[in-house]
Amino acid sequence: DADFYPPPDPVNAGHPKEAALKSAEVVNLERNIVITGDDFTHVSCDASLPEAVPGEETSTIGCRCSTFRTKCTMGLHTAQMNAGLMRIQNTRVEKCGQRGVEGKYCLHFHKLQDCPDCLFKNNAVENSHQRGIIVHSTHLATVEGNTLYN
Repeated sequence: DADFYPPPDPVNAGHPKEAALKSAEVVNLERNIVITGDDFTHVSCDASLPEAVPGEETSTIGCRCSTFRTKCTMGLHTAQMNAGLMRIQNTRVEKCGQRGVEGKYCLHFHKLQDCPDCLFKNNAVENSHQRGIIVHSTHLATVEGNTLYN
């Protein structure tokens, strides 16, 4: 531990200052297991794709053109959908997510109902697009100790 002193205060010159301990948060993003996508690609949009949710201007099929998008960023995505279970722990997931495509996220539980054995624990998600961890209509799953960066 080190003592740090704040800069002099011209208003209270001559008065003793109390030591202020300052520290930075440090997070380890390294893991022995790595799930990595290819480098991100940018794809042109397709105006013919159906809209996933009215008014949101996205599609689950691919990159849908919108009033604010002519291209989408594509990366790795994982999902456990509708049944079964997914357990990912102590893993680094990188270059993931698909910006502009509905439902394509780095780590995703999708409509699993009650899934007490489903787990995302102590993972590091780095360099993601459009969110890192999504839990959609899934209950009793464990999501804890994960770090998301950039």
